[in-house]
Amino acid sequence: MNARRIIYDRFMKPFEGKTTGKNVGVELEFPLISLDGGEVDRPYAAAIMDWLGEKGWTCVLSGTGGEQLFMENSCGDCLSFDNSYNNFEFSLNYSDDLCELSGRFNGYLAEVQEYFRSGGMALVGCGTNPNKKRISQLHVPFATYDMVDKFLHEGKAEHGYPDFPAYLSSVQTHLDVSLNELPAAYTLFARLDFLRAMLFANSPDWDGQGYRLYRDYLWEKSAFGSCPNITGKVDAEFKSVDDIVDYFLEKGMFNRIRNGVYETFAPVGIKEYFEDPAYGAEERDIECYLSFKSVEATCRGTLEVRGDCAQPFNRAFAPPAFNLGILAARDKAAERTEEFFRENQIIKPNSELRDIVCRGDDVEKIAPKEQLDKFKADMLSIARSGLAARGKGEERLLNM
Repeated sequence: MNARRIIYDRFMKPFEGKTTGKNVGVELEFPLISLDGGEVDRPYAAAIMDWLGEKGWTCVLSGTGGEQLFMENSCGDCLSFDNSYNNFEFSLNYSDDLCELSGRFNGYLAEVQEYFRSGGMALVGCGTNPNKKRISQLHVPFATYDMVDKFLHEGKAEHGYPDFPAYLSSVQTHLDVSLNELPAAYTLFARLDFLRAMLFANSPDWDGQGYRLYRDYLWEKSAFGSCPNITGKVDAEFKSVDDIVDYFLEKGMFNRIRNGVYETFAPVGIKEYFEDPAYGAEERDIECYLSFKSVEATCRGTLEVRGDCAQPFNRAFAPPAFNLGILAARDKAAERTEEFFRENQIIKPNSELRDIVCRGDDVEKIAPKEQLDKFKADMLSIARSGLAARGKGEERLLNM
């Protein structure tokens, strides 16, 4: 099989015909906590799906025991638990107006919070679960989650938290980008990984290491770290679509479906997996590819910015607003970023820059504080101007 063609068809072809900045989609996860500091009431939490069904939501995906797990409404928005009953997710379907998505989210949040509070629980705006030390995994019985859980528990890791997805919450922004603009946009968002960490770090560690943004460490040092290039930051610079395809060929596979059942196997590079007959690959196996990179080109034809922590509710949409604003003013943002790197003679890779912020190190390892503060202010201003130029009032969501 031709791995390059498989990658192009799966991940690049969906960008054909896209208009940069036309639509945006948002996924927001939040910890669900018991107000007494202990375990959430799993039966009561799970029953929210039946409650949503009574309100007209429809189950679109069920659990391994027939449980209603993913509930969708007429807008195409989906409410679910992500991996664990400790982590609730709002997946908001694409719109050309981020304010519309924010309005829908606020309505759902109010209703969902009312339900949870009646059972002594609440959603909170944090990137790590504040009750971590007093709760357990509370795994959601869904085939993909089961496979991931098995891989994390059986694989070799550099930390002792194989259950970590149960305690992490993030916000993911899906951006429409045209195919010819994808390389430059991908490169820019990868370079800004450290800045987004400075702006949106909200996941302190629970073992006293001093991390401001613990999620990177937990993903990268887990068993997923043994699978080539599916976690962490993007250090590559893309000049062409072919460069992105080359980058995908360096990524890894660790699972597939046979006879309706997931199989996991020792991680192997995508190119080797599909081109060496010994692996018994089928083209459809690419549908099982999973990535946890902080920025990723997806099979939906979106550039997904997925390394941002969940925020307090009053600024829940600040990361998507920033990302959309930067895309809308991409030329100006790229110019200012290049100027900042050049003037401060920054040669560290993207991953090292973000790690400095995530670990809670002195940010002057990147550049003098006054230069960083100016860069941060300039990029926020550029993002606001990009949003304002869209003429939808979305700049109000960038309430930093």
